[in-house]
Amino acid sequence: MIRPTRSVLIAAALFACVYVALDFNKLWALRYGADTGNFVQWLVGEAHGRGSWNGAEYRPHLQVHDSWSLLALVPIVWLFPYAQALLVVQVLAVAAGGPALCSFARACGADARSAGFAGIAYLLSPFTQGLAYGNFLENVFVPILAISGAIAARRRALVPALVVAQILLGLKEDEALFLAWFGAACALWWDRRLGLCVVALAGVNGAGFAIAEYVHGAAPSLPHYGFTIDDPLSKLGFFAALLAPFAFAPLWIGRPLLLGAPLVAELTFNRPWAYQIARIGTHWAAPLLAGTAIAAAYAIARRPKLALPALVCAILCALTINDTALKIGRWPYVVDRAAYARAASQRESAQSVVVPRYDEGAYVVAASNPHVVLARYRPGESGYCPAYNTNGRAFFASIGFGNWPSGTTLCGGVALTTRR
Repeated sequence: MIRPTRSVLIAAALFACVYVALDFNKLWALRYGADTGNFVQWLVGEAHGRGSWNGAEYRPHLQVHDSWSLLALVPIVWLFPYAQALLVVQVLAVAAGGPALCSFARACGADARSAGFAGIAYLLSPFTQGLAYGNFLENVFVPILAISGAIAARRRALVPALVVAQILLGLKEDEALFLAWFGAACALWWDRRLGLCVVALAGVNGAGFAIAEYVHGAAPSLPHYGFTIDDPLSKLGFFAALLAPFAFAPLWIGRPLLLGAPLVAELTFNRPWAYQIARIGTHWAAPLLAGTAIAAAYAIARRPKLALPALVCAILCALTINDTALKIGRWPYVVDRAAYARAASQRESAQSVVVPRYDEGAYVVAASNPHVVLARYRPGESGYCPAYNTNGRAFFASIGFGNWPSGTTLCGGVALTTRR
């Protein structure tokens, strides 16, 4: 395997340091959503023999998604039964995609400079940063695994490719559909044996999950689909934002771009759901992010002149369309230490605790306690706070630099100026 360049390794290390700090800030401000809490509760439960039931989904998580690969994290949460452990794993997994993409680009023939730029562009992409800053979910592992699988396929390394494919198949049930598609393409145009083995693995895993769901009378959590496109302009903007950090390099690869059709379809033809899945930062976008990054690296290997524009575009996108605290005009959350301490104290409660849905960040902090559950969603429920903190003066005052701005109150880590 060709080693990544020093520049992309340094960039990945900086990325990891920055986003571990930002993720901890978000956790301490009680701004993480229920998904992070249900993974904490599930994996801690597995570590103590209680199975995958959690108090956010109100059923075993392995009936919600085919996520058995994450059982590999059980020893980590047994040692460190806190959300912080999963957030560190999440950031490291996402950051690892940068060096891996650099190695893939070099395997495709890119020079070291161009390959390094491709890897750094991946790290700067708002979609990558949104994945690192969002909830801990199965798909945070998709980019590094997909890129590693592409490297193995490029080398025609059968065993490593199948190992990666099997781990991917244990993340989420839709990976079976994607791998069946890419395996068939591989069998037709690259390596018949490798491709057919991937198709067979996808078929066995997909059928196994379907049978298990039928036996338990369960169904996975996913939106409905149709042949119409809901909010087409928004989705057009979504795909433009996905391509922009790579200077639209994937569009130069020609017909192979059509291999991304199933990834695009999953995010295009969904019906309205609990939230918009086709937006920056959602875990639903992770497979398409991985495919886009791989296509961009391949394009840059063929057209090295695309490398510098990709880096410049990635920097601009990180500053302007990012969905994290690094976007111009946004700041880290203001931490209410007393509120965090109250949430952390619930980890030791021996009595049942039902956390209001609008305070799901407190559930995340206390989720290692099986007695803590999240209240069910009630339409029209109030108590929610704004999503982003835009008051830099309040943030700096909260860490000891300057005075707290007058007329400012705190709502879920967001400093709000009260009207007089």
